Amino acid sequence: MLHDLRDRRVGFTRRVTAGLCAGLLAFQLGCHTYLPTQELVPVTGREVAVELNDRGRLMVAGQLGESVLRVDGTVVSTTDSMITMRVSRTVQVRGSTVVWTGESVQIPSAGVRGYRVREFSRGRTVALAVGIVGVLTFLATSLDLIGGGSEKPDPTDPCPPICTNDR
Repeated sequence: MLHDLRDRRVGFTRRVTAGLCAGLLAFQLGCHTYLPTQELVPVTGREVAVELNDRGRLMVAGQLGESVLRVDGTVVSTTDSMITMRVSRTVQVRGSTVVWTGESVQIPSAGVRGYRVREFSRGRTVALAVGIVGVLTFLATSLDLIGGGSEKPDPTDPCPPICTNDR
């Protein structure tokens, strides 16, 4: 009886630990969202999505390729006529994306339709964490992955539980 209670506590502790780890992982990944389009140039170091106008698409075609609708990245510097970014991704007019590895690109201000600042979203992250913890808890309990059983084999039994079908 005492062993059964201890085994249940260990199983519960393992479940709680696994759930907390899953929640922390989800929170660490985090969810981000872009704020509505603004005309003000974001400060240096901010992650932004720069939306280009038709003129801007033509102006950056040599650096970023043709038909770029949006440039995602981090603002490196700004002047009255130019924004310099470390590009992480571009979105094409037809919806396809190209992943970049932080190359520095200059975008003329005359070609920018607007800026969308990237922000951490607590609500989305909490929802993601709760969802992941819920799914993992459901899987762990329904598949009996955590905690296992509390029955110990009888050392006096000449045939262990594996061979009970052979009797």
